[in-house]
Amino acid sequence: MTVAFFDFDGTITKRDSLIDFITYYKGKRALYLGLVRYGFFMVGYKLDLVSGKRAKELLLKHFFHGMELESFNSLCERYAKEQLPKMIKHNALQRIDWHQREGHKVVVVSASLENWIEPWSSQMGLQVIASTLEVVENKVTGRLSGNNCNGLEKVRRIKESLDTQTITYSYAYGNSSGDKEMLAFVDEGFLNRFS
Repeated sequence: MTVAFFDFDGTITKRDSLIDFITYYKGKRALYLGLVRYGFFMVGYKLDLVSGKRAKELLLKHFFHGMELESFNSLCERYAKEQLPKMIKHNALQRIDWHQREGHKVVVVSASLENWIEPWSSQMGLQVIASTLEVVENKVTGRLSGNNCNGLEKVRRIKESLDTQTITYSYAYGNSSGDKEMLAFVDEGFLNRFS
């Protein structure tokens, strides 16, 4: 079996889907106010002083804490249908199509939430390995369930989700340092192939 692993944000999409998702839901003004409120942590994240998981959870808690899971998933499905197609890079889509025509399994591996990646990916016939949102009593907490699917965690999740012994050849596509372990894990890894 030949498998192609694609990072999502910045590789398949033109920009970060979490920020875009918040903008879609709340608007730019609310997004900016949220970013200002947690500015210290966002700067810390950019300087590698705050983990991606911590920064992501702060934003998720701020905008979605206490939201019913059904409502959150409905929002994610609308976003995947109405907004995501506008963000997809044409040349990344062409490469996905090429892999599928070759009979390769295509897997999206992302630090973003499966809730909005899955509806888009399932329409494309793609498997998803992504960060998972914690839900308590059917409500979103804003925390992640488990680790942020980034860096070494991407490789760990791939090994957990697929029988890697059946993989005869593998490709991976990424755009950031969070993808380097995944790119090193495969036979052919491509950084910034679709920029």
